[in-house]
Amino acid sequence: MSGTGFLDGFKEQKGNFEPPVKGAEPKPEPKAQAKPAPQQPKPQAEAKPQQPKPNPQAVAHQAPAFNASANMNPVIARMIQSARTMAVRQETYVMCGISGNPKTGKTGMVLDSLTPDEIANGAEIWHIDFDLGGETTKAAHHKDKAANIVVLNPWVFNYGNSRVPYDFPATFQQTIDILKAAQAQMEEQNNFFMEHGKMPKPYLKTVVFDGADHWLHITETCMKVDDLELGVDGIAVAGKKATTQIGRFNWNIRATRYQTAMVALRELCRGGVHAYVITHMKPAYDNTGNELVGQDSPKWLKDTEGHLQQVVYTEIEEERDENGELTGVVRGYARVVANRTSLQSGGRHLLFERNNEGGTWYGWDGLKKGEFDIAGGDE
Repeated sequence: MSGTGFLDGFKEQKGNFEPPVKGAEPKPEPKAQAKPAPQQPKPQAEAKPQQPKPNPQAVAHQAPAFNASANMNPVIARMIQSARTMAVRQETYVMCGISGNPKTGKTGMVLDSLTPDEIANGAEIWHIDFDLGGETTKAAHHKDKAANIVVLNPWVFNYGNSRVPYDFPATFQQTIDILKAAQAQMEEQNNFFMEHGKMPKPYLKTVVFDGADHWLHITETCMKVDDLELGVDGIAVAGKKATTQIGRFNWNIRATRYQTAMVALRELCRGGVHAYVITHMKPAYDNTGNELVGQDSPKWLKDTEGHLQQVVYTEIEEERDENGELTGVVRGYARVVANRTSLQSGGRHLLFERNNEGGTWYGWDGLKKGEFDIAGGDE
């Protein structure tokens, strides 16, 4: 069969030959890679005898110094710094409630809680004195350390044309301002301790909130007069008529005002300051109005004990002879009711003895260290 002439002269070639694209430059031929020259073996150094490695020495770990960056919240930075300070020097946490009848040693045992070294180094007790117990106890029994006991009067007298002697709203605010001042003192002395390794002189060791029953009355009167506007002063809102108008949920106003002081005291405790809340006992009655003997309870807001780390009751025992007659000897005891910082069961501690010869003050040395453990029974 004769050809058409279309494939005449075609020669087969090996490889893949695509027709070049029009206008494209021809690709350069790949260059042949040069073979690497054979490497000459390096002369080996003479083997040296291995020296035994010394045992690693233990190095004490040191935490890096705290340096708050520009991006850190300054409040959080101060919180971290305070926590590191407390980790170094905090040994005990004292937020103690003390309740008892008058003249049972409540205030006296707290004002007697400074050691001789603390007195010499400028430790102070700030006593927020609602019922004058601090001034009289200091004058009668603590003249040797009078400079270390700072008695603060929270009451604001009403000098205007008023039938009520005290300005309750101003007294409330002045009390909170005192607690804020205590917190500022606490932060300053903690910073000083962090820098110098010791406390400044003077420094705040203890805050005594003496008169939680008065504080409860102040906060309730402020609620009735200022918050709910049920009357013009404390006398106008003291009766049953004003109380019945309060309503169930409005009592939270009093609770919020009252807890403001407890929260401030709790933060002082967190910062290393010993805090005490003192109040009197209130009697209990049955449905017919008869007093229930031995059923007394602390006269503070019922939620107070939720803030407390320790609870102590003071009590009096009058000695009698074999005929049942009083001998004139009276002993005052402190009884530990609750102690969150220890699992040891509570007992009683003898605070003082009154007798015809003048009596003896024993105090409670454990309070100087913030310790509340008492062996079973009396001591």
